[in-house]
Amino acid sequence: MLLRVLHETKLSYTEPVSETVFEVRMAPPSDEDQTNLGYHLRTLPVAPVTIYRDGFGNRVDLFNILTPYRELVIRATSIVRMHRAEPASARLERVRFAPDHDDFRTASTIEYLLPSPLVARTPELDEFVAGLTAGEGSLADVVAGLMEAVRSRLAYEKKVTTARTPVGEALRLGRGVCQDFSHLFLAACRGIGLPARYVSGYIHLPGEVATHAWCQVWAGRAGWVDVDPTHGTYPDNDHVKIAIGRDYSDVPPNQGLWKGRARETIGVSVKVDAIDRVPAGWDEWSIAEAPWSSGAWLQSQRQGARSRGNSPVSSFRQQQGQQQQEGSR
Repeated sequence: MLLRVLHETKLSYTEPVSETVFEVRMAPPSDEDQTNLGYHLRTLPVAPVTIYRDGFGNRVDLFNILTPYRELVIRATSIVRMHRAEPASARLERVRFAPDHDDFRTASTIEYLLPSPLVARTPELDEFVAGLTAGEGSLADVVAGLMEAVRSRLAYEKKVTTARTPVGEALRLGRGVCQDFSHLFLAACRGIGLPARYVSGYIHLPGEVATHAWCQVWAGRAGWVDVDPTHGTYPDNDHVKIAIGRDYSDVPPNQGLWKGRARETIGVSVKVDAIDRVPAGWDEWSIAEAPWSSGAWLQSQRQGARSRGNSPVSSFRQQQGQQQQEGSR
C-alpha cells in the first residue's frame, strides 16, 4: 500500500512572539515494515532546519525563529510504502512468554520495563496491575489478555484527557483516546515483566483525519511486534510509524518554546490518503497554499490557557502539545 501523509500545524498568537525553539518529529522511518519514499518539511515564517537523531533513533527537525511573528505554520508531507510481510499474531504465536529468560532481559529492552514520565506508578495503577494474570503459553495469548484488560477499563472518549495526561489520571477517569489506551497497555506489559514501548504515527481511515498511537512488545528473537490496544488488534499496512519511545513524552509530533505575553491557539490537520503512484512534482506545492481543504481544520482547534499576565517582562512559554487521537471511533 502506498500512502501520502499531510500533517499541518498552525500556531496563532494574540500578540507577537519571538525567539522560538522548535522540534518536529514527523518523518516516517524506513524499516522492515515501511519505506519512506520522500519527506518534506516547510515552515512559515521560513527557518533553516537542523536534523539530528534523538536517544531512541527518531529523526528530529530543529529550527529557531528569532524575529517576531503572530502565526507559525508547519507543513510536513510524506509518501510511504507499507509492506508488512507477516501478521504480528503469527510472530507472537511462535514465542513462549518467559519474562525471566535472557531473551526478555536485554540491554536494549531494560528501559522499557521501567516507569516513565507518563506511565508512572500510582495506587490506582498498582491495583490495576495487581489484578492482571501473566498467563502461560504463547506471547500472543498473553498480549490478547492484556489488550482485553485495558479495553475493559477504558472507554474511548475525546476531550477528557490532554497530551500531558498521565496514565494514572486516565485510569481514574476510565476514559481517553488512543494515547491513553497505549499508556495503560504499556503499564500492563511492564507490570508483568514484558518490555513494551510507545509508537507515534498515523492510521489510514478513509474520510477521516487521524494521528494515532499504539505499542510494540518485545518478542525475544522475533524482535519488536506492533500491537494496537485501542482497537484490540495488530497493526496492518494502514498504520504508519513515525517515532518510538517510553511514552508520549518522548515522541511528541512537535514541541517548542516561545518568548512573549500572548495567548496561543493551536490547530492541527492530518490527512492520510492511499495513492496509486508517487505523483510527479508532489513536493512542489507552494508554501503559501494549504495542501488540502480548510474543512480539515475541524480536527483540532483549541485555545491555549496562557494569558498575557501582568508583568511587563516577557518570559518563555512552552508550546501546547498535540494529543494523539483518531478522527472518529
